Amino acid sequence: MRPGLLIFLLVIVLTGCGSSPSHVSHQNSGVLPGKVYEEVTCSEYPAHSYAIYLHSTYIPGDSLPLFLAFDPAGSGATPVNHYKDVAEKYHFILIGSNNSQNGQGADETQQVLAILLSDLGERYSINPDRIYCTGFSGGSRVSAMIAFYGGGIKGVIGCGAGLPATSTPLRFPTDYYGIVGDQDFNYLEMVGLATALGNQKLRSTLHIFHGPHAWPPAEDFEAAVGWHWSNAMNEGMISPDQTILLASQKDIQENNSMLKAVDLNALETERDLQQHYAESMQTENLAWWQNAARKLKHPSNPADTLLNKRLMSYMSIMAYTYSIQALAGKSKGELSRMIGIYEIVDPENRYISYLKEQLNTLP
Repeated sequence: MRPGLLIFLLVIVLTGCGSSPSHVSHQNSGVLPGKVYEEVTCSEYPAHSYAIYLHSTYIPGDSLPLFLAFDPAGSGATPVNHYKDVAEKYHFILIGSNNSQNGQGADETQQVLAILLSDLGERYSINPDRIYCTGFSGGSRVSAMIAFYGGGIKGVIGCGAGLPATSTPLRFPTDYYGIVGDQDFNYLEMVGLATALGNQKLRSTLHIFHGPHAWPPAEDFEAAVGWHWSNAMNEGMISPDQTILLASQKDIQENNSMLKAVDLNALETERDLQQHYAESMQTENLAWWQNAARKLKHPSNPADTLLNKRLMSYMSIMAYTYSIQALAGKSKGELSRMIGIYEIVDPENRYISYLKEQLNTLP
């Protein structure tokens, strides 16, 4: 996304494409406060839609904070349903895009965002100085791309993945709250990002929760929102709330303690193991993988349990990646082998049945 584009789009939100937001009626938008809507169609582009939650005391004309949420599978309802209670408590509009998803290029993501913001500006009362982004996995990278390279975003909650793949320096420093599970295959990346952002001229922190590669629990997401709200309080944007400020201070102390406790040498060992297993996917047979998975699932040292779960999670994503490559190359033998590995490392994964269906279509 080119510099300044998002700032232009935020003007659209502010002006409502020519309509004053104070004159927008939630009755006209068809969206009532206090209820989740999983598919609101964009007026000008009916192929685009979003999920939304307006807190129960929303009144058209009130300029409210906005959270834009991006799910890797394009399920806007997932984050909206997960975090509607947080939106209710902190009085913000929560939107989940149904069109942004993994596999899109920057131009397509830019178009999705432009359409989404245009529709929101027509319908709802939004504070353009307090627009936040959040996302999980690939959606987290989208959030970071929008904020750091588009501008106009007050803060980001990045869940389970970091920045987009680019060597371009950050153009628009913004507040960044990272969240990652201690069983997430992107744990290494998020810990490394926390160190890198700590050297940047921006506010950032990393929260580690106990869990896998997934949208974080609501209480962990709420801690991230509280951190952003405390930043807004410290800047004089909103009135101080001592409960939120004290909770945020405690959260940051806990985050810092957890990050300091991370064994950097162990992370290097984990990185080497990831590379070893990635290379082994190209060379080792199913018997080897059955033995490797058995050892990881039943570690002799209980202290390796979380490490091994992250490695199994990493092998699952690599099995998916190599399977998709084999499918794209129409290599039936290689796809069959990769599905076999996939079934060993992550037998319950829903993509396996899809890959099997695709395997049967290959000549």
